[in-house]
Amino acid sequence: MPQVEQFGVRLEQHGDALMGSVSNERADAAVCVYRIGDFGVVTSHRILVKRDMLFCEHALPGLSVASLSADSLALCPIDQPTRARPAGNVAIFGQDTRELTTPLRAGSIQNATSITLLPEWFNHWDSKGVRTAHIIMETVAEACPGDLATWLDTTLHGMSPLFGGKLLSSGAAAQCVDRIASNVATWHVERERAEQEAGTLVQTRLVRAARRAIALHLGDALTIDGLAHDLFTSRTRLCAAFRQETGESIGSYIREARMRRARELLRCPLCSITEVADAVGYSRTSSFTVAFERAHGCSPTAWRNLVTPGGSEHQEHGAAKL
Repeated sequence: MPQVEQFGVRLEQHGDALMGSVSNERADAAVCVYRIGDFGVVTSHRILVKRDMLFCEHALPGLSVASLSADSLALCPIDQPTRARPAGNVAIFGQDTRELTTPLRAGSIQNATSITLLPEWFNHWDSKGVRTAHIIMETVAEACPGDLATWLDTTLHGMSPLFGGKLLSSGAAAQCVDRIASNVATWHVERERAEQEAGTLVQTRLVRAARRAIALHLGDALTIDGLAHDLFTSRTRLCAAFRQETGESIGSYIREARMRRARELLRCPLCSITEVADAVGYSRTSSFTVAFERAHGCSPTAWRNLVTPGGSEHQEHGAAKL
């Protein structure tokens, strides 16, 4: 509720759901939320951002499965795909505890339907299922491909009256969530079984875990040694596995992930260059500027002026706090 209130939305009880909508100077927004027991939530929202604003969110440890618009996907802590569709991009990722302030651009479409499950939600599964769920939470942060993505997109939107679905009872919503979580677990088990048969499971699991850690901590002082330590492996092994799996060095991957995030932040004039630098892990603005110029051939300020002409004239100062 503190998050949606930043758009001016007040949630009220409608059957077993909480719903609210608003049209104001900040956004046209509609939200629908189901509580799933004590450890889960389904959140659906359609938001057209009208003014540049800062959005504060507080993430909790757990598993998220979401169908997102392209603008929402770009802000998602996952290994970003090369191309995103305008809608129906499905992401699966494990979260950790963090507070994040994200600039939202005027004109962006922040549409999503997602489930978020705390680790305790999986206690009703058997021990093998609980272990699978925890492996997914610890290693996966990616856009989901193929038939599973199509099914997840359809099922998630079917739970939301904001996307053509019906308003569900809490019991029906919980059953949908269980099917979604079970299908995600099955997909993950089948993928790991194929990797086990190919003799690549250990390597691919390590690389997925590294990508997740990078996506979640782009704003931190990421180092390869630090990543290796957190992933209980050696620097040599991590670097070799990453290059063999992806065809690029892990250092190059981190730099590109930071630049991709920097470009997204620079599109919103609310963030100063110093704040953008800090958000992508550069403690010194000068270091960020050098890295950006090396990657793009121009300074962050020049790039911003090219992609957001006159953007600084439409700023909203300050952010709603949780």
